[in-house]
Amino acid sequence: MNVGWLFKSPGDDATESTLRALHTQNKLDEYYYRGFSWIRTIIAVTIAVLLTSYIEVRMDYSVWDNFVIWWKDKIAGWVGL
Repeated sequence: MNVGWLFKSPGDDATESTLRALHTQNKLDEYYYRGFSWIRTIIAVTIAVLLTSYIEVRMDYSVWDNFVIWWKDKIAGWVGL
């Protein structure tokens, strides 16, 4: 009979096997959800970039230029220029 390292009686071997199986499944779930989250994030960022670019082209509006101008005016207000 194969008795594990954690539990020292033959009856405890099933408990150790169950805990090992739960630990393995938890690690697999963690890897799956971490990978799925990265893929979902990359897709969402790509869609946001493409949508922003499309809006800028269609409306002749530059988000970057207006953001820089807004920050320049805000800093000028803080400094008192």
